[in-house]
Amino acid sequence: MSADAAQARGSELFPYAASFIAGLIVCLALTIASGGREAVDSAAYFPIAIPLMALTIFGISYVFPNRPARWTLSMAAGQMIAMLLTGSGLSLWPIAMVAMLVYSLPQFIAGHFGSRMGKRRAAKA
Repeated sequence: MSADAAQARGSELFPYAASFIAGLIVCLALTIASGGREAVDSAAYFPIAIPLMALTIFGISYVFPNRPARWTLSMAAGQMIAMLLTGSGLSLWPIAMVAMLVYSLPQFIAGHFGSRMGKRRAAKA
């Protein structure tokens, strides 16, 4: 693999990793701050965590504007891993997956707008 190909692959992995880690950290921090309850059950999930994650996805999609839904799905995966790490069982995982997609709608929307703005910026350059 050439150096250019390795660099391109590394820059491709960054938005996946950044969004995954952001979802993981936000959910873990919220779980710890709420005394061990699941992040989604915390009163701060919707007014604080969702906007914070949407802002993160907006920024990632602005810098990496191609197919921004990937970053939101990666963030949702990070949240699911955080829930598993904090003791959530797998018994309700089908419902949790559907709920996570619904709760991720603000991130999908933010990613769409970040991507559009990022593409406009790139077109002007």
